[in-house]
Amino acid sequence: MVIARNWVSAMGVLFLVTAVIILLRDIALWGPEFVLDFMMDNNMNSAKFVLIMFGISAILFLYSNRYERTRIE
Repeated sequence: MVIARNWVSAMGVLFLVTAVIILLRDIALWGPEFVLDFMMDNNMNSAKFVLIMFGISAILFLYSNRYERTRIE
């Protein structure tokens, strides 16, 4: 899969990097077992936002291939 160079793929990278930073912060603060517990409970918390942000970044990466690719020469 080739990632196109446009603003949609840039937003996908932004969401992906932000989600990874939030996930690593939660693991450092709470530990991996608590983060997994947070993902499985019924309350809305930052662990669920990480999953949502991973989904949004995947959708943006898939959608970015529909845009016309810009050429950098």
